[in-house]
Amino acid sequence: MTVGADDSVDEAMATMVEKRVKRLPVIDGSTLVGMVTTGDVARALPDPDVGDLIEALSVE
Repeated sequence: MTVGADDSVDEAMATMVEKRVKRLPVIDGSTLVGMVTTGDVARALPDPDVGDLIEALSVE
């Protein structure tokens, strides 16, 4: 599970929710260029979307 360096915040959020992970490696081609976390995504989202992300990733 990774996201591309050019992927949008929405794509990162969708991957996190689908795979139920809180961190994703960010790659550019085949090179690791960073990590994105739920906190990073939450800071980039409008307030209502933050709640949706947190709810989707909550362990039940």
